[in-house]
Amino acid sequence: MIKSRLCQLIYRCIYLGLAFFGILESFGLLAGQKPSLECMIWYTSLSNFLCFGIMIALVYTTAKHIKYNELYGESNNVGKLKFYSSIAIFVTFIVYNFILVDNMFSEGWNNLGNLTKHIICPLMFVIDGILFDEHHKLTVLDPLKCTILPLIYVAFILIRGAFLNPETYQGTIYPYFFLDVNNLGYFGVFKWVLILVIVFIIIAYLFFFYDKFEKEEGKFSFDLGSIKNN
Repeated sequence: MIKSRLCQLIYRCIYLGLAFFGILESFGLLAGQKPSLECMIWYTSLSNFLCFGIMIALVYTTAKHIKYNELYGESNNVGKLKFYSSIAIFVTFIVYNFILVDNMFSEGWNNLGNLTKHIICPLMFVIDGILFDEHHKLTVLDPLKCTILPLIYVAFILIRGAFLNPETYQGTIYPYFFLDVNNLGYFGVFKWVLILVIVFIIIAYLFFFYDKFEKEEGKFSFDLGSIKNN
């Protein structure tokens, strides 16, 4: 863990600047774009908005510590929500780059907005937790709790889609092919959601086990005691 709060503040401010650019692009507020609120139905946008809000809270707390000359230590004032959000945004990175596009280096890099929302900011948010957060705080059930937010999103999209008429509605009904009930049916969507939930859980537990590793006297060990106690 890097305990310098000045280092934390600089890193987090850089993240906020990049994430703010991504938000402007999402709403179509950059030059040559048509402003739109349709981004509010995309998981990518919502997960980036969530992480942006969390980072604002972290920057505030970090700056407050520095103001009172508390220059070293953790500055996490959102608790485990940061872990849940890290998994959510990392899955945004995984799904976009390895499921939604054929080749991340040919399609994911040809648009600065995509680069920011799907690659740079997700990775920066995850790295922030790795570099600046104290470890050994997660319980064995926390990786399972990471599925709550995406399942709420799925429920929202399916309920919304059930009330929209594809023949008259001009906007996007199902933002992702794996949620498109019209093409896959509810059973097909259920299979895809199950696959993605499993991916969520696997990724979350990988982060969980990483959280239990520690280094003492140049040697790595695994903190089994914290798992038992939690």
